[in-house]
Amino acid sequence: MQDSVSTIQASHALDGDPEKLNDYYAGWAQRYDKDVRDQAYGGPRVVASAAALVAEAYLNKAPQTTSVLDAGCGTGLAGEELRKRGFRDVDGFDLSQEMVDIASRTKAYGKLAGGVDLNEDHDNPFGRQYDVIVCAGVFTLGHVEPAALTRMARYLKSDGLMVISTRNSYLDESDYAAVSERLEREGFVKLVMQLPNAWYIAEEGAHYWIYARGPRA
Repeated sequence: MQDSVSTIQASHALDGDPEKLNDYYAGWAQRYDKDVRDQAYGGPRVVASAAALVAEAYLNKAPQTTSVLDAGCGTGLAGEELRKRGFRDVDGFDLSQEMVDIASRTKAYGKLAGGVDLNEDHDNPFGRQYDVIVCAGVFTLGHVEPAALTRMARYLKSDGLMVISTRNSYLDESDYAAVSERLEREGFVKLVMQLPNAWYIAEEGAHYWIYARGPRA
């Protein structure tokens, strides 16, 4: 059996292929929480704290009255952190149904959906838009392409905001920063603030990006 570091790193070599990702996470789902906990994974805590901040600062809303979508919810680690901070209206989706099944046990979510691929255009599984989106561990090597920002923005209310983590390695090895700038110029998103090189996991830090929805989203 691989150690936690090797297991996490192996997931970064899956090239965004939905079948490979599905198969990998189906086999990893039961061990996922332990593996990332062993590596001091803090992404879910950071995005949940940022969600509380932007709800108060930009929407003038308390967590209890703020609707949140956890995009790429995995086993529900961010959902649990959101619940600790007072959020009660939280939905989540993920590509992996096995991970979503574990997330359902947290009781942190109202609605959950598996089989949602952010690398492809898709129907909104919940038929609603949200005040805030959180997204931790999704914009990672081998997972989701930077252009998925446009698909995520469609889940936001007109005044909504999204909080996204990008591992430093993903930022270094992808064109995420250039795509983000282009999508902002084109009116799909608007960058509100950024937390550069903040805590993510023992191996490396991450940038956290907070976007508003643009008029073209």
